[in-house]
Amino acid sequence: MMWKDSYRLGVERIDHQHIELFRMTEDLVNAVRDGAAVEVYQKALGFLKDYVIYHFRDEEAYQASIHYSGLEAHREEHRQFTQTVLSYEKRLTENGFDAKTMKDLAGTVTAWLIYHVVDTDQKIVSGEDAAGEEKYFDRYVDLFSNSALDVMETMAGMDRGSAKLHVTDPYQPIGDIFVSIHLVGDLEGDAVFGFSKELALHLIQSMTGMEVTEVDELVQSALCELTNISCGNAATALVKRGLQCDIKPPVVSESFACSGDGTGIQIGTDSGWLGIGMLMKDAQAACAAQK
Repeated sequence: MMWKDSYRLGVERIDHQHIELFRMTEDLVNAVRDGAAVEVYQKALGFLKDYVIYHFRDEEAYQASIHYSGLEAHREEHRQFTQTVLSYEKRLTENGFDAKTMKDLAGTVTAWLIYHVVDTDQKIVSGEDAAGEEKYFDRYVDLFSNSALDVMETMAGMDRGSAKLHVTDPYQPIGDIFVSIHLVGDLEGDAVFGFSKELALHLIQSMTGMEVTEVDELVQSALCELTNISCGNAATALVKRGLQCDIKPPVVSESFACSGDGTGIQIGTDSGWLGIGMLMKDAQAACAAQK
């Protein structure tokens, strides 16, 4: 089961809606894994779209009632996710609700929902500053690696204390599944996440509570969203330091050709490993972060 009691906020109405969203998402994942009929996909998407709008409205009203400082940022997350669901609806309508796009949708929704409820929503009631604690690092690759560890711990319960980090300079792209994100602004280049198959499957199994044995479109889509969240959090930290940094949509592949020097870190865990590389247009940028 995807829902865990540890996800509760202690606000009955919101918790009830979160439980329903997790149930819907679990049903969606099961449907795409079982190869359900188009009518089932259509009903699941319609229900998800309508319920997300309903839930977001209630959640934002509650935040306004307690004068939550992070309301506007939270609203923006809701707007972006709503747009993501509407974009999938358009693609699915055009493609006849094909199984591949449905798996993409299921993976994206699973990863986004878990992180949003376990991290972002918890800050509403915890009293924690919505922006979180700011940390400084000597190198950009350390910042992005730390962000990835935070996200994997939050989404999949990974014990970051047992993770072993090894610097790879120059970066060598090693992995079974690669997700790359292009960075633009003052920091320009690519952040590359190379997941071992073992880690990829473990992350998705931990997130969904389901047995996963193959890296299909659902797994790839969830890894893309995990990488997107990790890089987005790192980019936000850079903006706070006065560096303009934006990220482009993630791109998944089975291999990655490194076209230049870069700095990397390999994160070893009990469940596999993740290699992160920073390939910057400015060679010095990969090695030294502005404090």
